[in-house]
Amino acid sequence: MVGVQSRDPSDLLEAEHAVARVLAQGAVLPRVYPRLLEAIGGALGWDLAAAWETGPDDAMACVATWAADGVEDEPFATATRALRFSRGEGLPGRVWRSGRPVRIPDLATDANFPRAGPARRAGLCCAVCFPTRGARGVIGAIELFARRPIPSSRALLETMASLGRQIGQAVERAAAEQALVENIARKSAILDAAFDCVITMDGDGLVVEVNKATERTFGYRAEAMVGRDLADLIVPPHMRELHRRGVRRYLETGQGRMLDHPVELEGQRADGSVFPVEIAITQPEIDGPPLFTGFIRDVTDRRLADAELRALAAEQAALRRVATLVASERDPQEIFSAVAEEVGRLLGAHSANMIRYEPGNQATVVGGWSRKGTPAVEVGPRVPMDGDTASVRVLRSGRPARVDSYDDVPGALAAQLRGLGFRCAVAAPIMLGGRLWGAVIVSSVRPGAFAAGDEVRISSFAELVAQALANAEARELLAASRRRIVQAGDEERRRLERNLHDGAQQRLVALALTVRMVERKLQSDPETACRMLAHAGTELDQALAELREIARGLHPAVLTDRGLGPALDALATRAPIPVDVAGAIDTRLPAPVEAAAYYVVAEALTNVAKYARASEARIDVRRDDGRVVVEVADDGVGGADASRGSGLRGLADRVEALGGRLEVSSPAGGGTTLRATLPCLSG
Repeated sequence: MVGVQSRDPSDLLEAEHAVARVLAQGAVLPRVYPRLLEAIGGALGWDLAAAWETGPDDAMACVATWAADGVEDEPFATATRALRFSRGEGLPGRVWRSGRPVRIPDLATDANFPRAGPARRAGLCCAVCFPTRGARGVIGAIELFARRPIPSSRALLETMASLGRQIGQAVERAAAEQALVENIARKSAILDAAFDCVITMDGDGLVVEVNKATERTFGYRAEAMVGRDLADLIVPPHMRELHRRGVRRYLETGQGRMLDHPVELEGQRADGSVFPVEIAITQPEIDGPPLFTGFIRDVTDRRLADAELRALAAEQAALRRVATLVASERDPQEIFSAVAEEVGRLLGAHSANMIRYEPGNQATVVGGWSRKGTPAVEVGPRVPMDGDTASVRVLRSGRPARVDSYDDVPGALAAQLRGLGFRCAVAAPIMLGGRLWGAVIVSSVRPGAFAAGDEVRISSFAELVAQALANAEARELLAASRRRIVQAGDEERRRLERNLHDGAQQRLVALALTVRMVERKLQSDPETACRMLAHAGTELDQALAELREIARGLHPAVLTDRGLGPALDALATRAPIPVDVAGAIDTRLPAPVEAAAYYVVAEALTNVAKYARASEARIDVRRDDGRVVVEVADDGVGGADASRGSGLRGLADRVEALGGRLEVSSPAGGGTTLRATLPCLSG
């Protein structure tokens, strides 16, 4: 228990005044503690002091020490700063547990004073400790040490309790203020790190606070915005009155359409430029006049991305419509017009056309579309490919092209386009079978109306046009092939009918008459009947020979029985000119391949005999990487045209039906070479 002894009241009053003066200068933690310890120790005549604070880990730690002039305190101060006390442990722990001042009259004999050794070496003999109190109880303690006995009194204890309350309250306030400052700093740092603009406005529409993103986005310094009318700074002129009316209506009625949900509007920068923004406004729940916080995001890039996405979706939809039209095998003219309209509308143009390039630097307009009220290029006529228009550039390069202004472009075509009001164009080539067939051209009445890359965008449509043309060509070739097959079948049936009628049929009819005559003469003239039977046998042999010849024309028996090599040898033997057979295929080939190869050679030798006026011919058959190559060459006059001969065209149909290719080389005076390449993956 603390002893009660006399003490000069003036010293106690001076200690309270000294502490009050320190606290009045501002209790900035932890720098205030050394000044407090000096004020108390100096006023009351103590040699050494220490300040302690409780921590979140339920332990008390030293936060500051002080020593009077001439006192060697370093070892003791070092030991003090290294310790942490729990409730009831050491001098600060005892004060923490009891909540009252505690005095140790003799440090050397106190059993609960862990720093007895350092205290003895520092010459300390007694100590007193009092708690610092805040709203939540004991928050720390102040220790005072002396190298000589210092008497105690009730007045001293009361003074220490009062000082503990003052210091504790000041420390709590300082801690709260410091936490507030740190919180504000954190909030400012977070706001300044935000990508979005954050603006706080009061009920009068004046700017209270802005973050760094606001400065970057709108081009103002924060100090130039605070205190000014928000509408005058960042709201476009045509929207300012609406903004002010909306604020007044909300303040009067509590009703508003802008609070608590994002909307897209326009903002205005310091330089007067207007740009799209997304803004969400909230009203913080705080005491005092109303405040509003706006969260603003520049959505220029998002708008551009959305526009690009919509353009891509529109392009894909247009491509799907054209592809569906192409797949439906519509008439090419209908597809030309549809593609012209699709690409014209896709690029926001005024007109679009499709042309087919013709010999002599001309082109035929095969399809077109124009917006209502826009002159159209007439479909059907030919136009000159002169000057430097978009279509001429495609003709020269075979690549997409553009002309951003026709104003200074020379030539009749450019003059015609200017006369129709067109000022710029983009174009893409239509390639068919590896050659330039035509072009898709999109035109506008506004110079520079097309974006970069628009000429490439329409290339996909040009490819669909090429596919439609290829489909139409394939359908026409297929139809022609079918017509030729039907015609060849009809002609073959007529040939068979003529051969049977003129040959074997006549012989068989005559043979039937002879047999009936023999029947009548068997009794009356047996000798004549025998001669007639012998003649009938001869006629029968000739009829059988003619039937075999006809059958050989349908499909040679030697090909079926012995294969391609012997069949070609037989053809060479029957040819009217010497024929050399080169190459050899030891194994049998698939029957369709053997038949195609046989008829290629047979037709070629027939043409040699009829038209070539050749002295010799050569047959070469070989395998080449899964294919069979059949080649027939002669030394005749050449000049053969596969497109005019039904025989060669029929052979081409037969070869192409197997996935092969038939080629004819026949320069005038240089002989003729017919080459058939047939796939042969087995055999």
